[in-house]
Amino acid sequence: MATGTALTGNSNVVMNISYGDALDLSTVLDRLNVNTGITWTYGTGANQCNLLFHDQRAPGATSETLDLFASGSLVDGFGNALTMAAIKLLYIKNTHATLTLELGGGVSLDLLLFAATSDIVEVLPGGVFLWIGPTAAGVVTSTNKNLLVADKAAGTNITYDIVVMGLD
Repeated sequence: MATGTALTGNSNVVMNISYGDALDLSTVLDRLNVNTGITWTYGTGANQCNLLFHDQRAPGATSETLDLFASGSLVDGFGNALTMAAIKLLYIKNTHATLTLELGGGVSLDLLLFAATSDIVEVLPGGVFLWIGPTAAGVVTSTNKNLLVADKAAGTNITYDIVVMGLD
């Protein structure tokens, strides 16, 4: 059951990039401007969510498995245990300056963002992983519910930021 009663916001990707080459008498520029995003409201339809989890975490010297479906595994900003039946947004930022963070790979019941339990996404130092699925259904997590977050070097505690939006 949703514990909050309102959720509004935006998730945006903005890229303003200039790529140039100096020629004899001029400079040629290729300018890329991408500004795309989704406006979120409270509910269970397309572009809607009714649960929000965010945290800064450190999985220890090896890894941690986040169970997005089990009540009590994740707690919202009000201290309420969350049970996410589906997710619509997953954001992870690796805050470490030199070590790589791994997502997925080797957990039973992996989120269906991964094709197989051996699939790994590497988030390089300072890097960001962002997945958005704004459809009404999102990605169901009642069975495939686990997200493994691991230190690729195994032995150092990597801190990361995480935001998950979904449905109860």
